[in-house]
Amino acid sequence: MSRGEEQVGGHGGSMVVEGSRLLKACLEPELDFYKRLENESLADYAPKFHGTVTKEGKEFLVLENLTEGMEDPVVMDIKMGTTTFVEDADDLDTKRMDLLQKMIKVDPNAPSESQRETGISKREYMLFREGISSTTSLGFRIEGIKHIHADDTSKTEIDFKKVKSPEQVLEALKVFVSFRPQVAAEFKKLLAELEQILRGSKLFVSHRATGSSILFLYDVKSAAVKLRMIDFAKTLPSGKHVSHELGEDSGDGYFYGLGKLVDIWTLLA
Repeated sequence: MSRGEEQVGGHGGSMVVEGSRLLKACLEPELDFYKRLENESLADYAPKFHGTVTKEGKEFLVLENLTEGMEDPVVMDIKMGTTTFVEDADDLDTKRMDLLQKMIKVDPNAPSESQRETGISKREYMLFREGISSTTSLGFRIEGIKHIHADDTSKTEIDFKKVKSPEQVLEALKVFVSFRPQVAAEFKKLLAELEQILRGSKLFVSHRATGSSILFLYDVKSAAVKLRMIDFAKTLPSGKHVSHELGEDSGDGYFYGLGKLVDIWTLLA
């Protein structure tokens, strides 16, 4: 990842780029999942993990810089699943005025009168974000697209928070691939390969993959493509088989979303 890439999905500030490697603030669940990945075939679909390092008293994951070697990269972050938060997270129901302001910034008419007086909780804000995007209906949402130039200033003007319908998703994907059919076809192939690996992974079906993303990258100059799973801070052991399909007891909707994403992607390739 590059400095531009880390900010595609709102991760700016939690990562440091050092040449061919990326330092990401270390959280125990993500560290544990990367360690478990090391001997899995699924590891080929995640950034290479190079252990941890401590800097200025803080521990960081040392990960592969995925844009290394790309002359003119374009990056897209898609958050997978029908839910983006863990039910037993700390302070999920604490009322906060800062989250109210974030909601108003997205949709001034969204808060109720009582919410305007008390603020809203993280649960309320996350459910709001899931509802206005394609998370609830399609099982994934586009977090952002960025064409990373040397000056790192190029960014699409699409309001991804409100990309909800299959038609809106398709238009956003068209912006991402910029009418490069060979790139679209290669991503379609990689998505099918990833689904096959995930369905056969004992590790994946033993974890809930809440808030995890798939990162799509390609080089405008060479048309080289990469596809990687990222963001495992809320990928937690379940203690039982997780189907990743729809349903209250059957998982997080990851496979449901992946199927919908493949269906829409097929219209491009």
